Amino acid sequence: MDSSINDKSCKKFFDDSYVIRHLVAYESKNRKNLESAGVYAFLSKYNADDLGLPSWLIFDNNGNLLADSQMRPNGAGLKTKGENIGCPATAKEVESFIDILKKTSRLNKSEEEAVEKRFRQNEE
Repeated sequence: MDSSINDKSCKKFFDDSYVIRHLVAYESKNRKNLESAGVYAFLSKYNADDLGLPSWLIFDNNGNLLADSQMRPNGAGLKTKGENIGCPATAKEVESFIDILKKTSRLNKSEEEAVEKRFRQNEE
């Protein structure tokens, strides 16, 4: 996910549109000390405690959850468990990801095309 977001083709869009923070979870037994404090309670609060990695959440400036890495049936809310798209790669995953970006940013057509092209490379 990070390599896609930081790719020169779409990095500016993500830098201008989002504040990205990483949490560390699911480390091996001898590396548990690297995990972010409170990470499991945080993931549980947002219905993301069993999604696997990567998973992501998008919040507004007030800390309200706007979107996450789960694909859900049309019309289902954020409390409905969905399928984790993690780092989008398939056409369906990338389409869902772009829909989320459109709802949570000011994604223009050229940025959309750059994001789609870069993330579709993840399937290869």
